[in-house]
Amino acid sequence: MGNLSFGKVLDVRIAGFTAINSTQRVKLGDYSGATAGTATVGANPLRGTLYWDDCMYVITKASVAGGATGGSYTITIETDALSGALGYTGLPIASVTIGPNSKATGGIVIDNTHNSKGSPVPTHIQVTQGATGVCTFDVHAIAKQYRGVLGTAGNKTSERILSGSIMKSVPNLTTDMTYYIGTTDTDLGMGRMRLWDSAMFWAVAGSTITGTWDVDLIGKVGGVTTTLASTGTAGTLTTIGDKKVLANNFYGQCANPVQLIVTEVGSGGIAGLDVVGIAKSGRGSMAKS
Repeated sequence: MGNLSFGKVLDVRIAGFTAINSTQRVKLGDYSGATAGTATVGANPLRGTLYWDDCMYVITKASVAGGATGGSYTITIETDALSGALGYTGLPIASVTIGPNSKATGGIVIDNTHNSKGSPVPTHIQVTQGATGVCTFDVHAIAKQYRGVLGTAGNKTSERILSGSIMKSVPNLTTDMTYYIGTTDTDLGMGRMRLWDSAMFWAVAGSTITGTWDVDLIGKVGGVTTTLASTGTAGTLTTIGDKKVLANNFYGQCANPVQLIVTEVGSGGIAGLDVVGIAKSGRGSMAKS
């Protein structure tokens, strides 16, 4: 449908796949053939802002293995747009698994794995084949953004948006550890506001990892520590290069974080762990009494 002038909303088709039958990671665009060998890639339909305040992703026209038994695919929306010392790529935003029983006539929600209504600008789609079978589908997005408010410009962007490392290249760990933001690690700058309208975070496993690990982002509410976002409790980080979402406990909004807790779930060690984030907020307003 394109850009609607009054609502200032983008309603766009961002990707299409026709008769693919393999695992692949590609830029937003149109692809066909078993290995997506034929491609049409133009300008990113969601370019123009680093962070969309509201963004929904939907799959349409899904067909897996022609509706026959077998065939499954996990579709993950990813971004390579966040800045950081290591140059972060492949950060997941939203994901869904489709199969031969997935509906072809209605929209299939691509779930935002951050528990957030926002999205950094997507740049790639990871298609992971779970079982062999020809797959066809389109990906659509509806997105809207507002101007952020900060006392200074954002990090490495003309927009008033923070992005980059919160915790960078943690040395060898073999046990649980608590890090104090801005004291024993890097500081993204989220102390500038008490409550951010929208924030998203990822844990990135570094150069070595054994065992299993989780990461919690901690803030203070009512003077006590409270988990703002977390990878969970099951030991999500397991392999070198893992990029795992810290799901937001408050559906996108985020109090300013003060600590990061790294938890050893399964015995082992981890080195080079990074936590990367993106945050955006307006100033807010108060009613006059």
